[in-house]
Amino acid sequence: MSHQAPISVCLLLLVTVYRVEAQVQVGNLNASGNATLSGGYTGDYGNLTSSDHGVTFGGAGTLSGFYYNPNFLSFSVQPYLNQSRENSNYQSISDASGVNASTSIFAGSNFPGSVSYSKTFNAQGNFAVPGVADFTSHGDSQVVNVTWSEIVPKMPTVSVSFLDGNDQYSLYGADGDLSSTYRSLFVQSNYRVAGFNLNGSYRDSTNQSQIPEILGNPAQSTDSDTSSFSFGIGHSLPFHGSFSASANRSEVSADYESGNYNATLDSVTAGMGFSPIRNLNLGANFQYNDNLAATLDQTIIAAGGAVETSPQQSSHSLSLTGFATYMVPSLHLTFSATDEHRDQAFLGEAYESDAYSGSVNYSNRLLGGNLNVTAGVTHTLVSSTDQSLLGLMGSVNYSREIKNWSLSTMAHYAQDTQTVLIAYTSGGYGYSSSLSRKFGRKSHWSANAAGSRSTLSNQPGAANFSQSYSTALSTKWGSLSGAYSKSSGNSILTSTGLTPVTVPLPVVTPSSVILYGGTAYSAGISLTPFRGLVMNTSYSRAMSNTQGNSVTSNNKTEQLNAYLLYQVRKIYFTAGFSKLTQSFSANGNAPAMIATYYFGLSRWFNFL
Repeated sequence: MSHQAPISVCLLLLVTVYRVEAQVQVGNLNASGNATLSGGYTGDYGNLTSSDHGVTFGGAGTLSGFYYNPNFLSFSVQPYLNQSRENSNYQSISDASGVNASTSIFAGSNFPGSVSYSKTFNAQGNFAVPGVADFTSHGDSQVVNVTWSEIVPKMPTVSVSFLDGNDQYSLYGADGDLSSTYRSLFVQSNYRVAGFNLNGSYRDSTNQSQIPEILGNPAQSTDSDTSSFSFGIGHSLPFHGSFSASANRSEVSADYESGNYNATLDSVTAGMGFSPIRNLNLGANFQYNDNLAATLDQTIIAAGGAVETSPQQSSHSLSLTGFATYMVPSLHLTFSATDEHRDQAFLGEAYESDAYSGSVNYSNRLLGGNLNVTAGVTHTLVSSTDQSLLGLMGSVNYSREIKNWSLSTMAHYAQDTQTVLIAYTSGGYGYSSSLSRKFGRKSHWSANAAGSRSTLSNQPGAANFSQSYSTALSTKWGSLSGAYSKSSGNSILTSTGLTPVTVPLPVVTPSSVILYGGTAYSAGISLTPFRGLVMNTSYSRAMSNTQGNSVTSNNKTEQLNAYLLYQVRKIYFTAGFSKLTQSFSANGNAPAMIATYYFGLSRWFNFL
């Protein structure tokens, strides 16, 4: 990939940094800079490109400063050229170049603003697989972010932010390029008058993505636009109370190869709460939206997935909730109770339910540690189907330190708990534990374990599962680490990878659902036998299976990295080696393999 013009710009910026010594202060301009310039020998080989080798030059720098006063205008520019994993920390198996720049304007005034810009060429990226090591990608990206605020006393505050970006990249071992273009504008205002807190906002976001045929799914194109307006009001009430209310309108449109999607959603929420006596809180909440289907569709569209484009049926959702909480400090107990009535219309069916729940929380010191336990029960009556459900939930957290040992553990469980849809309930469990110990002043050992499982009733196979284990040991002379993970579940394919779905199939297009499962493990070792010398090696491997549209793909990604650095004053000798192997059986391609190596010298400069 050739980027002669951007590379020339980066090199010019690096040279500018190198010469900034005579430009510490010019009039009202104050600047400082540092840079690392490097040169060495590099080579690469594999089955994706012809092997080559030769002398290479690169570097990275920072030019920062301010004009007149740091609160008036400050800036920072960080260019980098030909930076790769084996000779720096720029996370690219191939040479990456780019620039990061930012500026702050009128900081601390009534009209502060900022602008940031990032441009990257040939950088390494990740294509997500839930709970398993991500696939490796490489490509270009660009992001511009602008913010501005007006904060004048006794006047409505206004804040504006604008974001514009694009990505274009490909997966090693896969055909075609993935691309996404995104843009968003957000405006918000707040004002307090006569004891009322008023707020309003406007948001507009667009997203375009192109995904080639991958993981057994056909190529797909998505173009979505979402705009929303909201207004809110709040005020204090007697008995240490308050109320708030808001109204929102959202308009959603999306274009797919299978058709077009358009929806408008109006929603209203309100709530109030009181504390008439000490330790007692009472309140009620109201929620209504006139398009329940669009509410669920928005979560899929926002993630970059496809939804049904057939004409929508009328749907709505109404919820009325009352709650009470009472604390008994002497017993370290907190009692809670809720009463909720819900009325919904969805997919041509009408539902009504009444749910009564109660829970108790205990929090106290135990055996020298901190214990927090919660247990609750919910009784739900679905009048439209004559169902009676008993839901259970519980959680426990405990942490303690014993001399040089630290222990922390958590577990939670839920069964037949209500979801956003009356006709569906969910359940699951989760746990996490960590144990660590200090050995002397500079040695530390830790171990971590975590797992979770979530299910959705009335939806065969709708379950997501994950578990992970890791351990690490660090000493004065180095560190050692290892990790293992496993996961499975349902997902949708987006431009950033696989995203787990937790909504019923009637919402997301059935043909868009991808079943996934896989395992991954990794190990790493780092040595610092004496001052100035650092050596580290890491290895990771992940195997996964995906199935979409009745096509199964067996996937594999494997990466080995080795790195050596030796420092003598401001001169560094660096050497490194990286090798990546990645394959997707659904593509029918041979496993992709690329390896690179480098050794050379670099010099760090600091100019004041």
